[in-house]
Amino acid sequence: MTDSMEEKDRKAGAWGHEGVCASDVAVSVGDQHVPAGEIGNGEEASPLEVLTQDEGVEQRSHVSLKEILGGDILMAEWLRRQMGLLLLCVFFIIVYITNRYSSEQEMIEIDKLKVELTEVKYRALTRSGELTVKSRQSQIEKSLRHSPDSLLQVSNEPPFVVYLEEDAE
Repeated sequence: MTDSMEEKDRKAGAWGHEGVCASDVAVSVGDQHVPAGEIGNGEEASPLEVLTQDEGVEQRSHVSLKEILGGDILMAEWLRRQMGLLLLCVFFIIVYITNRYSSEQEMIEIDKLKVELTEVKYRALTRSGELTVKSRQSQIEKSLRHSPDSLLQVSNEPPFVVYLEEDAE
């Protein structure tokens, strides 16, 4: 049961390690298991061809519109294998759409608030101007003259400063 050195070298050369050779691997072709060495036109398959062949998976190069519209594509093996990735992509698409929608809503709200802020600034500026006009001395005197119950009058004497003597203690 011991292999000769030449047999071990042949097996190690085919796969890069000892124990398995391309001719030792069987591949499914249709309903039959065929040794990898007998695939094709009778030539022995390379290790790369053996590794890249899918076992039990139907290889088709075209997908018809009838299969897509009929839903047969949903039963394909490659789709079932990639279902997790597809669900992850759908999840990220939903998150992206939701994020974009919420950011657009925030931008609309920001624009509304900017317009409102501008209106409030203009009203505050108008009120400030009106207050400045009404607080001038000439306007105050004018309003006092037209008020019948006001006893206040403008002084004819100039203002003066009163000095107090501080007690030195």
